[in-house]
Amino acid sequence: MKLVLLVIAGCLVCLQTAHTQPIGNWALSEKGLPIYHYTGALPFKATDNNGKDANLPEDPYFLLGNYRLALLTHASGTYQLITSERVWARMNAAAQTNYGWNEASILFKNDKGATKKINLIGVKSLAANPALVQKSFGAGFARYDYSLDNQVSCSRVISVKPSSTINTGNPSFVVTVTLKNNGKRPQDVAYIERMLVNFVPNGTQYTDPAKRPFLYNPTISLDDSHQIALADLTARSNTFQVVPTPAERFPYEVDPPSVFMYARQTRSDYHSTVTASGDTLSTIVTTALKPGQTAMFNLVIGLTTTNQLADVQAQVNDLLAGANLADSSEGLFAQQWKAKLPDFSTETNEILKREMLWNAHMMEASAKYSAYYKETFIPQGTVYSYYFGDNISNRDHLQAAMPACYTNPALAKSTLRYVIKHSEADGEIKRGNAGFGYSAPSIYKESDEQLFFFNTLAEYLLITSDYQFLNEEVAYYPAEADRKATVLTHLKKQFTYLRDEVGLGPNGLVRMLNSDWSDSFFHDHSPNIYVGSAESHLNSAMVLAIFPKLIAALEKATNADASSFISALTEYRTTVEQSYLKDLGDRKFSARAYLSPKLRFGLDNVCLEPQGYLLQSPGLPTSRKREIYEYVKSKVLAPEKIGIRTRERSLWGRNADGEDGGIWFSLEYPVLLGVATFDKAEAWSLLIKFSFHTYAEQYPDYWVGHWTAADEVNSTLYREGLYAFWVPSQDRKRAFQGYCSHPHTWPLFCYFKLKER
Repeated sequence: MKLVLLVIAGCLVCLQTAHTQPIGNWALSEKGLPIYHYTGALPFKATDNNGKDANLPEDPYFLLGNYRLALLTHASGTYQLITSERVWARMNAAAQTNYGWNEASILFKNDKGATKKINLIGVKSLAANPALVQKSFGAGFARYDYSLDNQVSCSRVISVKPSSTINTGNPSFVVTVTLKNNGKRPQDVAYIERMLVNFVPNGTQYTDPAKRPFLYNPTISLDDSHQIALADLTARSNTFQVVPTPAERFPYEVDPPSVFMYARQTRSDYHSTVTASGDTLSTIVTTALKPGQTAMFNLVIGLTTTNQLADVQAQVNDLLAGANLADSSEGLFAQQWKAKLPDFSTETNEILKREMLWNAHMMEASAKYSAYYKETFIPQGTVYSYYFGDNISNRDHLQAAMPACYTNPALAKSTLRYVIKHSEADGEIKRGNAGFGYSAPSIYKESDEQLFFFNTLAEYLLITSDYQFLNEEVAYYPAEADRKATVLTHLKKQFTYLRDEVGLGPNGLVRMLNSDWSDSFFHDHSPNIYVGSAESHLNSAMVLAIFPKLIAALEKATNADASSFISALTEYRTTVEQSYLKDLGDRKFSARAYLSPKLRFGLDNVCLEPQGYLLQSPGLPTSRKREIYEYVKSKVLAPEKIGIRTRERSLWGRNADGEDGGIWFSLEYPVLLGVATFDKAEAWSLLIKFSFHTYAEQYPDYWVGHWTAADEVNSTLYREGLYAFWVPSQDRKRAFQGYCSHPHTWPLFCYFKLKER
């Protein structure tokens, strides 16, 4: 019987297996998709190179999801069910921050006839025993195989279905359980799955529950056949608020989704019942297994906005359409995920094949539909999304969209529209939003959002040839006002904002206002003093690298309305280039920033930020590019094990970490693209050096970095290989450190770029 294969370790046939690390190993499955087998300890513990606690999360996690659902599945079997369609929130929030509460257990009779309960989930459960539990995580699934002490084996597989088109997706997941009696006598077995309904917006998880602005109470109803339990969540103001309608922008959630649990009796060899107790949904499945017999059943947990029991069945039917209900070894939707992801079958480098597939899956799993903007975008993730519940910054979303220009142009285009809908009529682009489409007043007046938009738009147009996009009408901010202009008009206004509002400084370089990519300058130097004079070499180098692409795209568009615009872009770029090259002179690296005539950074200390874009500039001779790269490489790349650090040495005189000495994915990959313009072999070498594979070789005892990472990793200058905390977490082991878009989407984009050249 084919189902028997579900409960044996060999069901995941490894065609290629990478070297084994202390905490796990990679494989490619029968379908050619990457799978990570986690074998590390629970709770996870590690120390840094000085013997201090590494402060890594104790229960490693893997991201599953589609455009309308996020599910963080932990090595222990615990999961975090997350919604982000209106606000970022955990539907099953535990008392522990950045964690969920669910339970799975097995009941059976032992040899003495007494009932025994085995907990399958949690860092102190059976899941903590690697000899008895095998854990595998792949594209769209998480799998746990348990060997029980009554000669019953249990397989528990969580599956998420990919979104087929933009702005769609089924916000539900399936738990497939397979029980097999390997003994010589009949066994009565009961399986129980429970999930707490506790709606906590990510941005309030560190607020005393009694003091949160809104409280959310579930009202649970059951259908007559006990197949469905539906928890209807009601928002109740806990402080003085002017509560808006659900369609209005607001910092908080006033219309949370409902959550359901569904289990249907489909066979005669088991009996399932869905119940609820207090605020917890529960399914119990009982079966009598003969020797050698296998029973398999599914239960579904999901989100709904209709709050109607009758609609749950239709949602479940949609979820299971196309599912492989006979074989859950790679999840129920493995074939659909394979069709969704790019084809890397011709790639002969095992590391690149595995990691690019993994990164493409992560991009699709993390992309989210915004009910306010009615677009699907790729969030920055990590601390911003999963910790604070913010959708910032738009420059991060734009960078994340670049590989989608190759793999899913509709997703890239929707992300571009999403950012445009943050644009004011004067061309300013809001930094982002939180709550339901709410863009809060901010101290940041960023100077570079338009540059990142130009970059992604230029790549999208040149890669897809979708030049008609320039004629599409898209709304200004705020979206509900529905004031529209063509993309080309938005583009023109964003340029005039860059040219006239951001402006050029006393040296003819693009000004910084109070923030370019890095916000660190104004931790020590007030923007109230330097906002008028501060110039950014990073912004200026971006003009040199990006404007030629944008001009080429507009020329290919042959749009009559773009003629004078092209001239203005060309004139601006020429002006900035002349000033930049004059400032650069014959030095072997670019300066970083000039805040005033006397306050200049990066003249005697290599700072990475502008170097990558300078190397991409088509106006810089190849000989100069080689000279600059070799010098920069000697100072900030050659000493490092896994990437390029931001500084030769600290600028601020504190710990040389984070922005002041860490390794930032969003800065090192532009260097790779610059190197590719004159040394493609070296660029491929950098792609491998920046990989998860290299990180795992260098830091085999850490898990953050083996299959995901935050936006940066410490360099050899300070606590190497670890995340530099900047969030106000009372317990760093329970902060959020992974699933930033940059370490996944940047290498995927660079891979396609290198293949293209």
